[in-house]
Amino acid sequence: MASMKKHPSLEIDYRSTVKLSSLEKKKLELWLKHSSRVVEKLISEKVIPLKGVKLSTVRVSLLICGDSRIKGLNREFRGKDKVTDVLSFPSAEGLRTGSIKDYVVGGEMFLGDLAICHEQTKRQAKKFSISYWDEFIHLYFHGILHLLGFDHELSEKEEKIMQKWEERALKIFSETKKKGA
Repeated sequence: MASMKKHPSLEIDYRSTVKLSSLEKKKLELWLKHSSRVVEKLISEKVIPLKGVKLSTVRVSLLICGDSRIKGLNREFRGKDKVTDVLSFPSAEGLRTGSIKDYVVGGEMFLGDLAICHEQTKRQAKKFSISYWDEFIHLYFHGILHLLGFDHELSEKEEKIMQKWEERALKIFSETKKKGA
């Protein structure tokens, strides 16, 4: 049996229903590679308690879609008939507070699905005067934190906790990107 790594790695399966140029695809893959290291670091910093669980791989599924697709998903799963920026569909509830043992099979855990709206990301980047990619990675980490069991809509206290981890993720991402690791 192979020995488990000290910290689990993150594997991201993504697909896009919007047309991305080859340059955009390359940039996306690079940023997702950097983001994997960030999530690995957050897990090592106990963003979720592993409580003695041997976890080697964490998986996430990512969909990059357009306005109509995200609106349909938002309507179907949240009862909100409007475009949104990111949707998270966790495979497990209560990861922050409960045991994750039931969700780990053979050292692997599927965190869940994310959907990020390409057009909404563009609009928000323009509104906030930042690059598309900076807004994209912010939405991505926001969604990952939802998959990990954080929910800013529960209370002001929960919003502050989630915001702290979001800021930590973005700081680690910036450092990782600078290093080119």
